Order: sequence, then C-alpha cells, then structure tokens
Amino acid sequence: YSNKHHPQRGKPQTIVYRYQAFPTINIVRPGESSTDPHCDMSQGYSVGNISYHIPLTPAYGTNALYAESRPGREDWHPLAAKSFGLGYQFDGVRCLHFNLKNETDITRVSLNFRIGITRLAENGDRYDMDDQLCCPELLQDRYSCENLEFYDEVVVQVGASQRTFASGPICARRSSVSVIG
Repeated sequence: YSNKHHPQRGKPQTIVYRYQAFPTINIVRPGESSTDPHCDMSQGYSVGNISYHIPLTPAYGTNALYAESRPGREDWHPLAAKSFGLGYQFDGVRCLHFNLKNETDITRVSLNFRIGITRLAENGDRYDMDDQLCCPELLQDRYSCENLEFYDEVVVQVGASQRTFASGPICARRSSVSVIG
C-alpha cells in the first residue's frame, strides 16, 4: 500500500480495513423495484467507502442493479451475474445506482456492503494528503457515529518485521469500531 506520492518502502505501516459488519440483503421480486436512483453519500455513507454488490441469484435485465461507471456519466449498465456469489466492486458512494421494476420471472437476492481502507499515522506523523488511501477523518459517517456496531475493523501491520513467515499474528480484528482520528 504505497504509491508514488507516499513511499513507504521499509517503513512499518498500520492499515485499517473497516467493513460493514452485517451486509444488507436486497430482495427484488418480480413486479417490484427496491431502490430509486441514489448515491450512498446522500444516505450518509463515507466518501471513503468502496461498495460491493454480490448477487446470490442470477442477475440480468430488469432484475439487476443498474449503476453508472463514473460519477455524473449517466451511462447506466446492469451489474449482471450468471454465477452465484460473483459480484462487483464499484463507487456506489459517488455513482448513482438503482433498480428498475423487475419484469423477469426471477427474484434477485443480493448482498451489499461497504469497505473503507486507511493508513494510520505512526509516532505522531501527520496524514499525507497525497496518500491514495482514505484519511481516517473521512471514514467517519452517519453509521459509524449512530451505531458503533455497524462497522467492524481489521488492523494489519505491514512491514513490521523482515521475517519471511510470521510467527505471530500480522492482523487483529477489533470487536467494535472506535472513532479514528
């Protein structure tokens, strides 16, 4: 997790993966529609989140979730899936997405969840604004403030040792999310 603006080679890093503890289950039966056009930021989610959509049934035509490829493009396309459990990663925080009226004979069932990734500053270092990972303050959203159990976190220590095989844990799961920052 480094980039040309934020070289971290040889320096230990603490990476935090914050994920939605319980995915949203979305069920769209024939003749129904579940969501109007929206972007997740308008519903209170952090701009630092990455959205995931995993259909558990075939998703095609009007029973699929529709999304734009980039914010503001309005180039709607279905997130279709023939195989169960294969899904999509997309910028649902900034890109509009929605369901059409399901005119197929198939009920779509899908899991939807979000993940945010940040790098914690070490030893009093300040957050580098050129870092490609989200700054900790931007991960705070309506859901992390109103319900401390909405998100969970995994903290990963990267580059803390030169061992080829770690003898101890390199990551730890936090049981509840604390406000970062």
